[in-house]
Amino acid sequence: MRTPLHQLLLLLLVASECSCIQWSSSALKEDSAVYACDNSDLILSWDVSKTTGETIVDVQWYYEGRSQELIAMLAHGHLNVMPAFSGRVELTGNAGLVIHHVTAGEKGNYSVEVNAVDASGRSVTLRRKAAVLIGDGLMTTNGQLHVSQMAVAVFSNSTQQWHVALTCGTFTYPDSPPSTVEWTTPSGQSVSSSQYQEGQFLLLLDNPVSGGSYTCHVPQRSASAACLHGNSTDVRSTVVVDDVKARLTLLEAENRQLKEHLIVVMDLANVKINLAMVNNVSGEVIGLKAENEQLKERLAQQERVVHQTQATMNSVSGQLVQHLQDESTQRVSFRVSHLNNTTPTHDEVLIYTWVHNNHGNGYNSSTGKFTAPFTGIYCFLSTLCGIGSGSGGGIAVHLVVDGAAELYARTDFGSEWGYDMGTHQAAVHVRAGQSVWLLTSGGSNVFDSSTACNSFSGFLIYYGL
Repeated sequence: MRTPLHQLLLLLLVASECSCIQWSSSALKEDSAVYACDNSDLILSWDVSKTTGETIVDVQWYYEGRSQELIAMLAHGHLNVMPAFSGRVELTGNAGLVIHHVTAGEKGNYSVEVNAVDASGRSVTLRRKAAVLIGDGLMTTNGQLHVSQMAVAVFSNSTQQWHVALTCGTFTYPDSPPSTVEWTTPSGQSVSSSQYQEGQFLLLLDNPVSGGSYTCHVPQRSASAACLHGNSTDVRSTVVVDDVKARLTLLEAENRQLKEHLIVVMDLANVKINLAMVNNVSGEVIGLKAENEQLKERLAQQERVVHQTQATMNSVSGQLVQHLQDESTQRVSFRVSHLNNTTPTHDEVLIYTWVHNNHGNGYNSSTGKFTAPFTGIYCFLSTLCGIGSGSGGGIAVHLVVDGAAELYARTDFGSEWGYDMGTHQAAVHVRAGQSVWLLTSGGSNVFDSSTACNSFSGFLIYYGL
């Protein structure tokens, strides 16, 4: 049994072994990751907490990158800096350093060693190390953002659902990055990333998935931390999400989860059978048979669910094929009006500047030409309205397909003032990449300036001939 004297001696022994010199709560933790930008200040905020009677004898800082070398030493209140870091180092706190104008080649491990004497006169040594990353431009592996859609869906514990996931990276931050990225959805809404892992910012899309363009960009508030300056601050990248393919991705994930559940159910059934065999009593065997039949029925139900899910996936695949065909064959048309020049010269392309519709983006309002996105049979129509001034003349226009005149329309005014009309109507075979336009040919060519009188339109009749 310990006496009060023994307890007092034990307390004195523990107190004599305890040193009050220690790292402050604000000091960098051991093996902390520190980030800095090229040609900026690297701040290593080490600081020691001490009390009266305790003294720091010296502090030494080391760099381990290109080689292991001494950066600086603090002794007797005087900071001695090594030639390789001369003019770039200053003390912060009582054991920290600020290194000015660091470069990407100076990344690596930085360490500090503090030698001190406590109140009892005993020597104390404290050591810590930090891993320093120095970025030149955007802190990614190639200085650019890369956005993509993950091939498999991601399960969220918070929503208890599978989600289509987009990734933006790849960043060099190993963990807890000081900067972030934001996303712009097809509706124009700005949203934050869902999480960060293995150098990638992830965005989990809400269900049902909205198809369209999703853009990842570094916001202005994070530009400095991401080492972006001047004109390089607007860094972004875009990925297009197809809502039908997204549905397939989610169905595949749910089907995979269902198969895993079936394996668990079968394993449980095997465990129950083995337990029943250990406790082989006649009455229990009868009950086990009934339970086994129930399990077989449950397994059969699960297999039916799997078959139904597979049938649904096949149906969605068919819808996807039909969807792609519809996109290719049923959405090519245009209608334009309002000539930009009502007195064109000979052999001048008629350019209509008002675009009423342009499905497939085939018509170019700058050149006046329609370029076929697909090979097929197209129907083209035009109305041409001219104005006679009483001095004769008329309007004459060719419908040109890939440089060859297909149709010719002309109307003469004679000696009277008034309006007259000409039209083109033709079903023409056009190959993908060929262009169609209206071209003037001789005459005075004075067109009416009203918006609706002169027009040009076309649409795809049959795809792929």
